Amino acid sequence: MHTHTNPTAGAVRRPSGLSMFYILVFAWAWGVGLLFAVAAEPMVRIFGEVSLGNPLVFVTVWSPTILAFAVTAVHGGRAGLRDLMGRIFRWRFPLRWYLVATFGIAGVALGARFLQAFLLQTPPPPVWDVPRWPEFAVAGLAMLVLDPGPIGEDPGWRGFALPRMLDRFNPTLAALLLGVIWAVWHLPAFLFSGMPQSSLPLGWFCVSMVSVTVLMAWVTINARGAVIPAILMHWAFNRFSDLSQDGAMYAALAYAGAALAVILGTRGSLGYRRA
Repeated sequence: MHTHTNPTAGAVRRPSGLSMFYILVFAWAWGVGLLFAVAAEPMVRIFGEVSLGNPLVFVTVWSPTILAFAVTAVHGGRAGLRDLMGRIFRWRFPLRWYLVATFGIAGVALGARFLQAFLLQTPPPPVWDVPRWPEFAVAGLAMLVLDPGPIGEDPGWRGFALPRMLDRFNPTLAALLLGVIWAVWHLPAFLFSGMPQSSLPLGWFCVSMVSVTVLMAWVTINARGAVIPAILMHWAFNRFSDLSQDGAMYAALAYAGAALAVILGTRGSLGYRRA
């Protein structure tokens, strides 16, 4: 399997700001959650109920990307911003990583759902309903824009944080730590009934998040540091996974198995080697 250097690595170490980024991104998201928890009436009156349609919540989901630009401007200046923008808009990388990021993760998710349907004798996902494919495609493309998660989060987590984690840790450890951080960042969403996470089993959700982070790191590294594959994988993860009470265990184990296969197949490097 091919290995790839960090495309921005060189003789000069990248200005970090990683600690500042993590402090600010948690302060923002958890601070908003705390305000809605302790001052629910005035917050709801001003902003509306907690949901992804709430403008404050929507912007909060975007906080990793917003803060990635802010911290980069402070610590990296113009050179840092060019690096970050290059990662976000880099699209020239092998086609297979587009396919892995979308069809690969969809295959893992749907495989878990078919196994669940077989074992529990429940209806399988309607992927063979060919007449509905245009409907599924339109809905899926719409959610790439309407769902704030992939575009709002991944330039921050994968474009800013991941390369800096790779400067400090071996690739597998960097991905696992980032996955834990990403999962913990979501915890306030479990407290509010209007958020998608409120009805999900927390433990299996965290296993899925950490495992998918390993897969996202793998495709990002092999796409020359590009963020687009991570955005597409996040989108596919949200669209095809069943993380409900019935399906969460199957999804989590499938993602964990895929992540373990990647770690073993790359001998822990995820395709990365230092320049």
